[in-house]
Amino acid sequence: MDELLAEFIAETREMLGTISGEIVAWEADPTDTERLDAVFRFVHTVKGSCGFLDLPHIMRISHEAETVLSELRNGKREPTSQLVGAILAIIDRIGDMADALERGEETDTAIDDALIGALNGSSSSIEVNPIEAEAPQTEVSEVKNPARSIRVPLELLDRLMGGVSDLVLARNELSRQIRRAQGDDQIDTAFDRMSTCVAEMRDAITWARMQRIESLFAALPRLVRDLSEELGKSVTLEIDGTDVELDREMIEMLRDPLTHIVRNALDHGIEAPDERAAANKTDEGVLRIAARQSGNQIQISISDDGRGIDPEKLKERAIKTGTLAREDIRSMTDNQLLDLVFQPGLSTADTVSTISGRGVGMDIVRSNVERIGGTIEVESELGQGTSLSMLVPLTLTIIPALVFGIGEQRYAIPRSSIEEIVSLKKDRARLEELGGTMIARVRDARLPAVRLAEIFDIDSAVGEASQDQHLIIVRSSRRERFAIMVSAVFDHEELVVKPAAPGIMGTGVYAGTTLPDNGLPLLLLDIAGIASIAGLRLSQASLATEDESAAPEKIERPDALVFMDLDGRRRAVRMALVERIIDADVSSIDERAGLLRLVKDGETIPVVASAPLPESGMVRLLRLSDGTNAITYAIAPGAADVVPLPVTFEPAARPGRIAGVAAQGDEAVELIDAHYLFAEFAGGAPRQETKPRCVVVGGDDHWRHELLAPLIEMAGYEVSFDADETATLVIDASEADAVSSKQADNVVRLSSDPSPGAGRLYRYDRAAIADALQKARG
Repeated sequence: MDELLAEFIAETREMLGTISGEIVAWEADPTDTERLDAVFRFVHTVKGSCGFLDLPHIMRISHEAETVLSELRNGKREPTSQLVGAILAIIDRIGDMADALERGEETDTAIDDALIGALNGSSSSIEVNPIEAEAPQTEVSEVKNPARSIRVPLELLDRLMGGVSDLVLARNELSRQIRRAQGDDQIDTAFDRMSTCVAEMRDAITWARMQRIESLFAALPRLVRDLSEELGKSVTLEIDGTDVELDREMIEMLRDPLTHIVRNALDHGIEAPDERAAANKTDEGVLRIAARQSGNQIQISISDDGRGIDPEKLKERAIKTGTLAREDIRSMTDNQLLDLVFQPGLSTADTVSTISGRGVGMDIVRSNVERIGGTIEVESELGQGTSLSMLVPLTLTIIPALVFGIGEQRYAIPRSSIEEIVSLKKDRARLEELGGTMIARVRDARLPAVRLAEIFDIDSAVGEASQDQHLIIVRSSRRERFAIMVSAVFDHEELVVKPAAPGIMGTGVYAGTTLPDNGLPLLLLDIAGIASIAGLRLSQASLATEDESAAPEKIERPDALVFMDLDGRRRAVRMALVERIIDADVSSIDERAGLLRLVKDGETIPVVASAPLPESGMVRLLRLSDGTNAITYAIAPGAADVVPLPVTFEPAARPGRIAGVAAQGDEAVELIDAHYLFAEFAGGAPRQETKPRCVVVGGDDHWRHELLAPLIEMAGYEVSFDADETATLVIDASEADAVSSKQADNVVRLSSDPSPGAGRLYRYDRAAIADALQKARG
């Protein structure tokens, strides 16, 4: 019975996750019988379970609610606002009683009479508690056709993921040992099969942790409804992208930030009806929430059509609270001013309400988003509305990261936080001191610079390798950019991240620990934590160029990635085309179907190389994408720089892989023609609108379908097995002259005899058949 009771509580919570939203949507459209049916099924299910489990109190109120809902379905009652509020209160009560059952507490049944009275119209009104952020939300399956499933504790999934992560690392170590021992082909084949199985298992468990973001949005309709009534506003909620999937842990960590943003939008953003009428707006405000997946990140946007954020009011509040000095604010742009909403203690609200207005919350929202490796941006237009956008990783378990060195130590940072990498040795940037702060000058911009060797107390006199040689430009949010100085830049890797020891995590500098492919453990850095410990302020992180006001308007130039090619020439490619830099074993690259191809992570990608690849070891590849297709370009080892694309360059003498050449300092840099590369290696030759038809006559059915037809299709024909007078070619495999002499000019006759007579070809003579097919096409 205890197990059945636990199952009832879990099912009730599961259905409660979306049922409130269904009620609010049904209230807005009483003719929506489908949503009314969903609510009725929930109450009916609860009532039936209570009868079996002998829970008379929950059974009583669910029975009364079922009766009223049945009358609504039959048209005997109208869904008034008071009646909907009473049904909401009943559903809240069911949830409270289920929680009390789990805790083993007795429930006070005195309120039940008032609830039932409100349902039947004998009570004038009843208080409905708004849903709080911590309301239990779990993934909800379809009510009509539930899939076969089993409930598994999240802790067990975490243990499984931890075990698979260790298995991945053990596989990587085994791979290194096999390469070192140069095992035979049978061992390599067995290892490849095992590696594929491990990857599939890891992906399966990763997706088992995923759930639709719908569960994060499920409580919002009810929240918006209750807050709108409390504030005396009329608000329409529009939600898009509920089918996007996200790690369960990410969803739980985003619940509080999202709830706070929505409450702020309703309280500060959307105006009261009279204010909207004075501004020539509709009485009903609109709050839009959307989610979409972009690569291995999820973007969640929350926008309203309200009053927007007044930058002047932000200035006044920032000066009044002492957040920034008047001199700092005077030179700030509107975009930089908007970021002040994330400063602690800063609020534009004129009054403090029970909902918001104390200036506590948006700073915590940003901290929570950055803690999970995300960023948050704000845009606003006075009188038109405000939009906040959160960009968060798909999962916290496996993230793409850059590994770099400080002296003899190695660390990693999430790749999503990196804007560019600049070499100090090649004078791409220089360091200077300004007002006691180290500043990095990168092109025309000045950024605060952090020397990690000082933060981590690493002796800078260890040797030449410990000297600062690279700047990694990072950002902790949209406009808080700064540079970190490192000794060496190594590889981009997909890292399995685990929490570090509490003492390490408590420093605020680290986001976790990981074990990369080389087997040496390293720590993942928290960019926001480094900025905090280094004492960076917003005014420092937004340094403008010198004499920016007097400088002429600059042309916005796209970035290019400059690298050393395999043939020893410096070349560049547009940065927007580069998805990532990967290192692959040469053994995973081979000529297949006429092209060099890389087989990695279950896909086969063309490889472009300007010179022969090394016979063994690792090769560095740029993964380029046109949005649909992907190719890889082999480059020489070493750091690659991101620089603005030259405004002018000399075009190449003839079309090819090189579009032209430009001067970069004292060096010539060739620009790769990406359009030509994708046409050559990803798109191939344009297909004909209509293919010539080839009719196959005779031969056993299995042979002609499985062996002959693919050969004909590869030659560019459309294969048919039905007689067709308009066919370009006829292949006769019937061992007899089944085709009329009128068609003899376009007939290829095959024989099963290895030594066929004149006029026939052996049916397994591939070269002869292919030649005949080609000649027939002219």
